[in-house]
Amino acid sequence: MAMRRLLNRLGNVLLGLVLLATLFLVVLPSVLSSRLAVVYSGSMEPAMPTGAIAVMMPVKPEQIKVEDIIAFDPQWDDSDAVISHRVIEIVEGNTLGFRTKGDANEDPDIDPVPADRVIARVNFDIPELGYILNWIGHYTSGRMGLTFFVGIPTILLIGIAFRDINFALNPSKRREKRRKEFLECRRNRRFHR
Repeated sequence: MAMRRLLNRLGNVLLGLVLLATLFLVVLPSVLSSRLAVVYSGSMEPAMPTGAIAVMMPVKPEQIKVEDIIAFDPQWDDSDAVISHRVIEIVEGNTLGFRTKGDANEDPDIDPVPADRVIARVNFDIPELGYILNWIGHYTSGRMGLTFFVGIPTILLIGIAFRDINFALNPSKRREKRRKEFLECRRNRRFHR
């Protein structure tokens, strides 16, 4: 019975963590208008280590300052890659631009980043969480993974909540259940001696 209670609590904690992760990774960014991105290269180490999640907020180019880390769409790359580097100089000419450099790189980026290529400013990062997000994303990309990682935990949490509400509203049922468990345990001890 103690083992059962321990497993019940462990299951509740696990389901709670899944819900918190869902809240943090899906709901919170949309409410705060932020974006999350996994750091795949070491060009910004140690400020943003490989495998971290970068939390980015939209920013107007005029608000960017030297030492800010910006995420931008590189003009030299046709892929969907986004680069996050530190601003080392603001270039003002015909158009606003930013000279950037990765903290771990020896040289700055060759071309300045035009203001229209800036996606967001990186506010902070969470180390190691990117690996977990990638792993979850890999397995939840299909219907089966989405069902397993989101649907089943949600259904279990709702079921546990209804059971707890039922016991809270009907204390006599809870007492009766405990009495039956006690009698069953006592009966099993009597026959196993």
